[in-house]
Amino acid sequence: MKLSSLIAAEHRNWESPVVDASIFGVTDPEAIERQIDDFCREALGAGVASARFYRVSVGCVAGLELEDGRSIVVKAQRGARSAAYLTACAEFRAHLLGAGFPCPRPLLEPRRLGAAWILVETLEQVGDWRDAHAPAIRGAVAASLAELAAISRTFPDAARLGSAWFSGLPEGRAFPTPHSPLLDFDGTREGAAWIEELALRARAARSQAEGERVVGHFDWRVEHLRFDGERVVMSYDWDSLHFEREPVLVGATARNFTADWQREDVERNPSEDEMRSFVSDYEHARGQPFSRAERMTLAASCVYSMAYTARCNHALNPSEEGSNGDARPLLRAVGARMLERGL
Repeated sequence: MKLSSLIAAEHRNWESPVVDASIFGVTDPEAIERQIDDFCREALGAGVASARFYRVSVGCVAGLELEDGRSIVVKAQRGARSAAYLTACAEFRAHLLGAGFPCPRPLLEPRRLGAAWILVETLEQVGDWRDAHAPAIRGAVAASLAELAAISRTFPDAARLGSAWFSGLPEGRAFPTPHSPLLDFDGTREGAAWIEELALRARAARSQAEGERVVGHFDWRVEHLRFDGERVVMSYDWDSLHFEREPVLVGATARNFTADWQREDVERNPSEDEMRSFVSDYEHARGQPFSRAERMTLAASCVYSMAYTARCNHALNPSEEGSNGDARPLLRAVGARMLERGL
């Protein structure tokens, strides 16, 4: 299919294509297609023959067939991240591939397109989607994350990937700059104080944080995984890597592992019991339970992750709660208790 047709179809899902505008400087589908085609010709030596998909979230992602027969994914994102960080992400993926872990292979060093970054990788459409509310699939998500963390222990100079928001933000700051231009935290402060208060309480626990540091994928959820039966056979979206305490990684993932923002037919939030079961699955996969202190770190990270999602939900719809994926009701019900008692 023609890339510009897929871009136009994706734009119909949004009130305004502000993400595309922030990356490409234009919103016209034909103009975006020309920028991507020109990039492929210059960087890869072949233009775009056809497209399989075009999706917008934090960035813009296109699955492409090139004129020379190669199948690739081009990922365009806003340029705030450093070349050093994105290069380290690609090197970590090469490390994983060397250990047999299923993920697409990076094809280029990060390249600039105007103010944006462009990343290119192999197109790997294998396996099937599964519902992570199913206990066996939940266990597979946890086991694959534990495998990733174990492999990361032999990755050199992992500190280049930096800390996650839970640990890395300055003292007294609840949230980072929102991940998407669709989100306006400054303009939606009214009614959000309770969310910020819980976020700050959760982050305060970082001073007593426990656990070994590993490299983790901080958006490890079922939307980014594909399965053969009950086994993970492919994983995507490798631009959220951090060198962080293992309980921080597991707490953030326990909150988010069931989410798929491309689907309305599956509940995106896990229940409290499912979060607790995810942690147990992870402990089983790694062969060692977390200590009581590590569990408290894990719970604080889980509440912080929940609070960030809740703040995003509030920014998008301050007056109404309860849509699929809205973290506010869950945060209100369990956040304070988790900080006091753990998960």
